[in-house]
Amino acid sequence: MRPLLILREALATAWAAKVPSALVVVLVATMCAATLATVGRTAAAEAQLLDRLDSAGSRVLIVADTARNELITPTIVDQTALLSTSERAVGTLIPVDVVNGVIGDGGTRVPAWGIHGELPAVATLLAGRWPGPQEAIASRDALRALGMDEKAGWVTLASSTLADDWSIVGVFEAREPFDDLEAGLLYPAPTGRALDAVRVVLTSASVAPAAQAQALRLISAPSPDALSITSPVSLAALQEQVTSDLANFGRTLLLAVLGAGGLLVTVITLADVLVRRTDLGRRRALGATRGVIVALVVLRTVGPALCGAAIGTGLGIYLTARLGAAPPWEFTCGTVLLALLAAATSAVPPALYAATRDPVRVLRTP
Repeated sequence: MRPLLILREALATAWAAKVPSALVVVLVATMCAATLATVGRTAAAEAQLLDRLDSAGSRVLIVADTARNELITPTIVDQTALLSTSERAVGTLIPVDVVNGVIGDGGTRVPAWGIHGELPAVATLLAGRWPGPQEAIASRDALRALGMDEKAGWVTLASSTLADDWSIVGVFEAREPFDDLEAGLLYPAPTGRALDAVRVVLTSASVAPAAQAQALRLISAPSPDALSITSPVSLAALQEQVTSDLANFGRTLLLAVLGAGGLLVTVITLADVLVRRTDLGRRRALGATRGVIVALVVLRTVGPALCGAAIGTGLGIYLTARLGAAPPWEFTCGTVLLALLAAATSAVPPALYAATRDPVRVLRTP
């Protein structure tokens, strides 16, 4: 028989055997819906967890020169920013207190950070322009504390005999994970001056060990206690452990659901084969090969399974959406394919049983 004829005959017999077909539809729909509602929610939770663990705030590597040995130079910061593990990197100076230049020492103090590197890496400009030498940008919180508006102003060092002033030329909002800078001002660090710390936003938390080793190799500190390191290395290890546990749990649950559903499909298909053994024996006696019989039985199961997969997937997506934990589309497509594969595989043993029976003996059986 030609493949198209086999397919048409399989669909016709599936439609004629409404009870077994309906049971296959219900079983496959239950497999898909249960998988999406359980394992799918686990996959969604794993994706959400990875997003949270891999947010910018969880990917920050900070190396500080605690001994003030001038170990972190602008060149080292520039080289760190070019590493494949770095998303962005800047050097910072220890903040100094500044006050409104008009008010003087009696004014409210706010911190000002010297920044080496691209200011857009740490802040978003809301008004004005980026600062040049002896200029700064301020956050709105800092402007309120200083008693300034957004149009003009200048600040000076608090309680200092040094004439170090900065003109305010813009307003910024700190980018994640540099939220601490929202409290004050940013100004370009003086050219050639050694920095107190380098802050690196990594491409992912998983590269933290390699990034830390690369940064320390560039700085080349004389002793381990010369630097203070704040690293997401432990977070990367925790991320790997948690995702591994979730993946193992989801895999076990998926195999249990598919295995139980496949076993029931085997039972239903075998029962249908036994009920229709006379029809299958007649086909064998009329010249149908064993391969044709196997194809008929398998396709007769796969047809209703397709309907069940569509119904179960729609139901599973609806349930998970209501629960606010919709699984990724890749997982949904994979679930449909696995459910169909489980149904087709489960139909093979009964199909082989039907194909290997002696047609003469089958036709003689009352």
